[in-house]
Amino acid sequence: GDIDLVLLDVSLPDSHGLDGLNAIRIHAPDLPVVLLTGWNNESLALRAVQSGAQDYLVKGTLEGPALARTLQRTIVRQQTHAAALPVDPGKESARVVGLLGAKGGVGTTTIACHLARELKRQSGGRILLMDLDSADNVISFLMNAEGSHTILDATDDVLRLDRDFWAKLVTPCADGVDIIRSAGAACREEQRPKAERVRFIIRFVRSLYRFIVIDMGRLSPFSAKIAEGAERLLLVSTCDVLGLHEAKGAVQVLHQAGFNPGQLALVLNQASHPPAFTDRELENLLGAHVEITLPEARKDLVHSLLDEKRLGESRAFQQQVTQFAARIADPAQDTQKPKVRFPFLRGVLRSAATTN
Repeated sequence: GDIDLVLLDVSLPDSHGLDGLNAIRIHAPDLPVVLLTGWNNESLALRAVQSGAQDYLVKGTLEGPALARTLQRTIVRQQTHAAALPVDPGKESARVVGLLGAKGGVGTTTIACHLARELKRQSGGRILLMDLDSADNVISFLMNAEGSHTILDATDDVLRLDRDFWAKLVTPCADGVDIIRSAGAACREEQRPKAERVRFIIRFVRSLYRFIVIDMGRLSPFSAKIAEGAERLLLVSTCDVLGLHEAKGAVQVLHQAGFNPGQLALVLNQASHPPAFTDRELENLLGAHVEITLPEARKDLVHSLLDEKRLGESRAFQQQVTQFAARIADPAQDTQKPKVRFPFLRGVLRSAATTN
């Protein structure tokens, strides 16, 4: 995003010849590319123009004014060409929903699986369920979908990433949801895929899906970076004292990091009946909007896991997930449009952090 032009050297340590151009053409076909080449590579540069490069420059003849004119002409030419193209209303750009656990054991993965299934049922579009938790592929277990590839296979080979390559990496489920698996225990912190590469992959696959649901695991520098690209970030917690304490701390960290409060909402799981707190009391306590409150449903969830399907809508847990998925699938129903519900919070939290 926000890139006008790429000036690409044909001789780079990690991208030689036309490799870099081909990768750009796959991932950003509308981005103009000007090649920078030496005298002995002019034939390669001509082939590059035939492959989609806008122009090429020979290093030995570079001068400032001529370089500026070439780049300006290339940008204007590309903008004129793009303006003349018809708009494709059928091109998808997935909405990204991220789920982040305030602590372990709050049901983040279970909720992600049910939300993805429900979005598939309601929208009929393609759904991607992305597992970025470092746990041992719990999503694959819950969705009964075993595959041989993980997110590391994608981040380690981004130059090959196109529709065909991606189709080989994902694991299709029986209910129509695609899964990209976590690397699990093999993905220790020092081996974890770089967040920028994961965000690059998310941007690429947005054109392939209607919705992308991401299980980000617990709050960490890695998950916080991924969360920046989500339209919706759901912080999952339980309603017990420890869960609420962890949730409040996570909300403060996200606010202090500059995260947009209007994109953040709480999912409170395993709630008692009747509830110990009202939504307004919880919002005042935690500093974020309460999106849904899910009841205790361990027994129902075990049965659904054994049956390898989503809960029936007669169950209170599934009713809440169904209603939330409907608000995501149809933005017109979404009364929780990104709003700054607590505009004073960021300054208050930062002052508190400074004081502490």
